[in-house]
Amino acid sequence: MTDPAPTPPNPEPTPDQPKQTRGDVAKTILADITLAEDVAAAASDPDHAPQLAAEELDANAVPNLLAAAKAAREQVGKVVAAKKARLAATKTEQEACASLMGCLRDLQQRAKRRFPVGDPKRAAYGINKKNFGADRESLEQDAENLITQAGGDALPGLKPEKLATASAALAAWKKADEAQHKAEEDQARRLNELDAMVAKVNAQRREIQLMADTAWPHTDKANVPVRRSFQIPGNQPVAR
Repeated sequence: MTDPAPTPPNPEPTPDQPKQTRGDVAKTILADITLAEDVAAAASDPDHAPQLAAEELDANAVPNLLAAAKAAREQVGKVVAAKKARLAATKTEQEACASLMGCLRDLQQRAKRRFPVGDPKRAAYGINKKNFGADRESLEQDAENLITQAGGDALPGLKPEKLATASAALAAWKKADEAQHKAEEDQARRLNELDAMVAKVNAQRREIQLMADTAWPHTDKANVPVRRSFQIPGNQPVAR
C-alpha cells in the first residue's frame, strides 16, 4: 500500500488591505504628479525640441509644468503633516473627554445617593440618559448643567476641589474639541487645495501630450519609442 499524499499546509491568510480614507493622499494623486514629471522630462529632451517647436510649444510650458508638479509635491507634504496634526488633536480630545466623563460619572454617582429612583432631580444629572457622553454635540451643555446642578445640591461627599476639577476638565475638553475641529478643517482645506493643484498639473501635462501626439503620429511605427516617452499610446491616438 502506498502512503497517502501528505496534506498540504494551510495557506497563509491574505492580509487585509488598508482602507483608503479621505485623510490619505490617494495613489492616483501621486501617480498624476509623477506622470507630469515624466512628460516634462520627455519634452525637455533636446532631440524632441525641433518637432515640438514646429507644433508651437510655448517656451514656458515645460518650466510651468515642472513648477506646478513641484508645488503639488510640496502640498502633499503639507497634507500629510495636516493629517498627523488631526490625529494628534483627535487623541488629545479623546483623552480630555475621558477625563471629563470620569468627573461627571463621579457626580452622577453622588447624585444617585442623594436622590432616590423616581426623583425628577435625577434627570438633571443625565442619569440613565441614552448616549450620555457619546453625543458630543450635547455633551458641553449636559456637562455644564450637571456641574452647575451639583454645585447647589450638596451632594454627599462632594468637596469643592472635586467640583473645581470637573469644571477644569470641561474647560480642557472644550479647548481640545475646538482644536480638533480646527485640525479637521485645516486638513480638508489642504486636501482641496491639492486636488486643485493636481487638476492644473494634469491640464498642462495633457497639452504637451496632445502636441506630441500630433508631432509623432501613431500611424508611424518608428514613433512608438518617442510616444511612450511622452506616456501616450504607441499605436493609437490620444483620446481627445
